[in-house]
Amino acid sequence: MKLIRSLIPALLVAALAGPVVAAVVSESAALAVLASDAGLKEKARACQELGDFGGPKSVAPLAALLNTEHLADYARSGLEGIKDPSAGAALRKALPTLEGRYLAGVVNSLGVRRDTAAVSELQKLALDPKRGVAEEAIASLGMIANRDATKTLQKVLSSGPAELRVPAAHAAIMASALVAKEGNASVARELLESVAKALPKSHLAKVAQEQIAALKKKPGK
Repeated sequence: MKLIRSLIPALLVAALAGPVVAAVVSESAALAVLASDAGLKEKARACQELGDFGGPKSVAPLAALLNTEHLADYARSGLEGIKDPSAGAALRKALPTLEGRYLAGVVNSLGVRRDTAAVSELQKLALDPKRGVAEEAIASLGMIANRDATKTLQKVLSSGPAELRVPAAHAAIMASALVAKEGNASVARELLESVAKALPKSHLAKVAQEQIAALKKKPGK
């Protein structure tokens, strides 16, 4: 009976605190799984859970798995979901240390996070064929879609390697939709015009022209 009575105040506090306490407990439990000898399935699940309720202290354990077979993708997913800026910083820090699909994955995650601080590094990767992730970097620039990112896409479309113009066109069309939604129709139009000029006889040029026409129909643009 004494044990039961001693638990009642703690349970009452947890009930009153609600989701905050639950999230802290869950984060600690997930981190404990990552630090244990648990199996891949359990660790993968823990990475996903940290993306839902993890905070700054979850960043380093997840970042440590970015080049780990079978867990790297789950670790990236966790970092994508953590709102704290340290998650983006960890992904950026990993860029020089990774190769192949691990590098490509981190590049993609920076795009998903729309990490503007990563733009300069993504620009370098987009124009460096030796790293092997030019297309992924271009796609992420399209997801981030700030002014520096869109300028890089336009540069690739106008004077970049021929093999990157189609990926750049896809990214530019994506970026145009994002910047138009944010109220910058002029930049959206510039991007679409760059696509139409770079690939004049392509299906992508037709899509770009259709999007330009749609922009013109919007009042006040």
